[in-house]
Order: sequence, then C-alpha cells, then structure tokens
Amino acid sequence: MRFRTKLRTLIFKELFIPLMAIFSIFIIGFLGLIFIEHLSPLQSIYMLVITLATIGYGDVVPVTPAGKIFTISLIIAAFTVGLYAVGKISTFFAEGELSTLLKQRKMDKTLDKMKNHYIVCGYGKTGKHVLEDLLKKGLEVVIIESNSERNEKLKELYSDKYIHLDADATDDAVLIRAGIKKARFIISVLSTDAENLFVTLSAKDLNKDIKVITRVAETNSSEKFKKAGADFIVSPIEIATDRIISIATTSTDFYSFVEFGGKEEMKEYQFGLVEIKEDSDLINKTYREANIPNRTNLVVIGFYSSMSELQVNPKADNLIQLGDKLLVFGNVEQIEKLKKIALNQ
Repeated sequence: MRFRTKLRTLIFKELFIPLMAIFSIFIIGFLGLIFIEHLSPLQSIYMLVITLATIGYGDVVPVTPAGKIFTISLIIAAFTVGLYAVGKISTFFAEGELSTLLKQRKMDKTLDKMKNHYIVCGYGKTGKHVLEDLLKKGLEVVIIESNSERNEKLKELYSDKYIHLDADATDDAVLIRAGIKKARFIISVLSTDAENLFVTLSAKDLNKDIKVITRVAETNSSEKFKKAGADFIVSPIEIATDRIISIATTSTDFYSFVEFGGKEEMKEYQFGLVEIKEDSDLINKTYREANIPNRTNLVVIGFYSSMSELQVNPKADNLIQLGDKLLVFGNVEQIEKLKKIALNQ
C-alpha cells in the first residue's frame, strides 16, 4: 500500500498539469468551434481531430475570419502543449521519479529477503576496499553513503549481492531500512569518531546480537567505543605504531605476513574464529589431546575464553573449555571441518 500511495501521489504530481493542459485544449477547441463557426457537436469534434492530427481532408474548414484566427491559435497552442506533455510524460516513464521509485521498490524487496548480511557505513578509501573484498567473497552487502560524489561512483558499481543506500548512516530509520535487525555485521568507517560512535550505539540498540566493527581515529576514543558496545575496534594509528615498534625492536614484521595473506597465492587461506559448542568432543581436552592440526590441517594461533582476552599460541597442556573461541588459520574447507567438530556433528 505504501508503494501504491507513493505511485498515485507521483502520478498526480508529475502528470496532472500536462494531462490537464491537453484536456483544456480539446475543451476550448470543441466549444470554440461550436460558438464561433456554429458547428454541431459532431462536426466540431470531427474538425478538431483532423486539425490537431494535421490530416486536413478539406471537407470541413473554418468559414469566418474569427474561426480562421481561432483555428491558427488552436494549432499553435496544441503543438506547444503537445511537445510539453510528451516531454514530461517521456521523462516521467524513462528517467524521472517513476524510475527511481521502481528501483527503490525493487531494492526494498531485495532488502526484505536479506539475512546475515553485512552493512558497511562509509565509502571512503577504507570502505571501498572493504566493499570490494566482501563482494569478492560472494557475501551480501548493504553500503550506506551520504556523500554525493561517492554515491555517483557507487552507481557505476553493480552486483546482485550489493545494495547501495544514498542516506545518512547515523539515522536509525536508514539502519532499519538496511536490515540491521537481520544483519550479521555492521562495519562503520565514517569520517569522524563521533559518527562511528553514533552508529555503534544505534546498531547495538536496534540489534543487540549484531557484531560491530568500527574504525577509531583518536586513540583515546577506544574506551568510549567499548562502552558503546563495539565488538572490534580498529585504530590505524595503533596498528602503525605497533608495526614500527615491532620492526625497530625485533627486526621482524608480523604485518608483512598479514599482507602476504592478501596475495594471489594465499587467496584461499583466511583467519577463522570457531566457537566450541556444547557436546563437542573437544571440551575438557588439552590442545595435545584435541590434536586439531592433524584432524583438520589448521594452525591454531590463539583462543578467546569467556574469562580473558585473546591468548596467543596456546600451550599443549591448556584445556579447551565450552564457549572458547579458537583463532585459526587455514582454508575454508579446513575451518568448516573444525566447526563441525566444535558442534559435534
């Protein structure tokens, strides 16, 4: 009903004037020929049609000077109004608001079907790379951007797994339209910390289960984002600092390994986070007993427990507990195999 109401309003707004102008020409012409040329209603309609259609059979012609002047004026007015009406109607159907409305309806239908998708707020340098990588992985993405220049670039990009909203991501109504209540992740990479913080607060308020990844420009803002409910906070300054210190103090660079993971020969490999579920045969086993590398060919880099932050390089005697999240590195097939073990499938 909402679409139909908008459509009726749009038709009335865009087509009322040109259609009324055409109707007025016919009424004025019909009545004018009757009163000026003293024609019958049928003769008036006949003459009006052949005049406006430029057929001119010659069997009915204006007799009086006033009739001839009226007919000339009628032809000029009809030609002018006709051009105007055709232009307005063509624009309305081809490239006007009707086209936009139909695209929005199609977009809304696609959004309604989306589930466990990714919402990206901001299409700057970071947002561009995030969007491209998510689409390469075949994931469904909704990107929200309010900058007009960036939106023009987004219009050139097309994918059946990609929805673009020209809107303000800090608006709750926009997030709801983007399907935040059914989304899996929201990634906020807007220009300022204030905007990213607002998106984080709104996202967690609208969907407490959604995972929020946000970028922080000011290092002293991280604590605010944690309080707001951000699950993952990325600070470019901290990453750069850690990399510099790592190189300066150890002459090694962990981040070069991460960058190598983006190269073509490593495309099939990725990091994965696998949660240990109830009834898994890994519960209360040591990492030595679990023997994950031999069972899955995965490398266990670390783990999150319910009581601590990330523990890197777990010891062989460490126990695996219910709810632990194992950080592993391998290909998709290997990670899926561990997920099945973690679920006892």
